[in-house]
Amino acid sequence: MGSSTSTVVNGQAASVTCPSALLQLLPCLPFLTKQVPSPSTQCCSNVKLLNDEANTAAIRQQLCKCFKPAAITYRVDPPVAKALPSLCRVNVPVPIDPNIDCNT
Repeated sequence: MGSSTSTVVNGQAASVTCPSALLQLLPCLPFLTKQVPSPSTQCCSNVKLLNDEANTAAIRQQLCKCFKPAAITYRVDPPVAKALPSLCRVNVPVPIDPNIDCNT
């Protein structure tokens, strides 16, 4: 019998964690670090999926707190990161900005 990796919060499975979100965005790393000129199809598919999963303010705040230090660690280029949603045709409800306050 296998073990479950889902976390239950308020009676519902929490589908988004920082490690899972970072793994989802891994195909975007070459674009985000300016190694390639455009995001891959897999990157954009994962951005769309992650955006759909981040369907509450609490999840978006959690992901913001996850992505800010990761962007520094992986040397993500801020203007490139800001362009990613539009290049992937995804309407992200929060600004992509390294100076954003994740608590608002």
